[in-house]
Amino acid sequence: MKKALIFVISFLLLASCIVFPASAQVEKSPLLDAAFSLIEKDNIFLRRYNEITGSEVEAMFEHGVPYIFGGKGDDLFLSQYPNFSKRKCWETTKFYRKNSVYIYGLDCSGYTNWIRRQVGLTEHDSLSNMILKYEYERNGNHLFNHRKGHEMPPYNELKDHLIVGDFLVAKNGARHIMMYIGTLNDYGFTAEEVPELAEYLDYPLVIHCGPSPVYGKVYEQFIAENPELYGNCKTTNGGVEVSIIGVPLEKAPITEHVQIDDFYYFMIDDGNYPLTIWDLPSCTSFCWFRM
Repeated sequence: MKKALIFVISFLLLASCIVFPASAQVEKSPLLDAAFSLIEKDNIFLRRYNEITGSEVEAMFEHGVPYIFGGKGDDLFLSQYPNFSKRKCWETTKFYRKNSVYIYGLDCSGYTNWIRRQVGLTEHDSLSNMILKYEYERNGNHLFNHRKGHEMPPYNELKDHLIVGDFLVAKNGARHIMMYIGTLNDYGFTAEEVPELAEYLDYPLVIHCGPSPVYGKVYEQFIAENPELYGNCKTTNGGVEVSIIGVPLEKAPITEHVQIDDFYYFMIDDGNYPLTIWDLPSCTSFCWFRM
C-alpha cells in the first residue's frame, strides 16, 4: 500500500511538471479573469491560465467577442446575453455600411474599459490623451513612449518593467489600445513546443479587441448557422485575441491579406490558434501606460 501511494504521488508530481513548466509564472489576476472571459472557448491562453493558476474562468461566448467600432460594453452589450445584441450602423466607413445591421461587440477601448469596470477600477482616458498628454508623462503613467529620452529597453527586457494590466496605446494610422498579459514563457511555452518563436519567449504578449485574420470567417459562419437570430447581420474581421509585440514581421511564417489588413502570424496550439504580430515599430506614436 505504501509503495502504491508513493507511486501515485510520484506520478502526480511528474504530471504537474508537464502541465506547469518551471518557467510558467503567470499568476491569478482579476484583470486576467475578466480579459480571458471574452476570448473564445478552448483558447490556448485561457486554458493555460486556468491550468497554471488554478482559476476556473469560462468564456462567455463560444467564438469570443467580435469587434465593432463604438462598442463600449454598455447596457446594449449584454442586454441579450447569452446571445449577442445587434446594432444598425449610422455611417459608411471602410468597414461599415450605413443602415446595415452588425453583431454588437466591442472596440479596443470598449474592451479595456470593460475589463477595468469588472474589477471595480475607473475607466482610462481617451487614447489620444493617454499618448499625448504631458501630464501623464510627468506623473509617471508613461513607462516608455516614442519621445526621445523615454525609449523602451529591448523587447525581451520589457517583462522586467511591465506588470499585468499595463496598457500599450499606439497610433498606426488609427489609435489602438492593448493590455499586457505576460510572455510566452509565463504561459509555459517552450522552444521545443514553438520552435519558430524560440527567440521570442520573453517578448510581451497583449490581449486586445482588434483586427484578426480569422474572426471574419468565424462570424460569417456563425451568422449562417443562426439565421433566425442573425440572418440580417454583417460582421467585421476583428475580435478579442492575443498578439505578440516586437517580433520582426519577416519572421512570421504566415502572411495573409484579409479585407484591408495585412496579417503576420504564427500558428500555435497544434495549428489551432493564430498568434499575430502587432507591429509596434511602424507606429508614429505610442506609450506603455500604467494607471
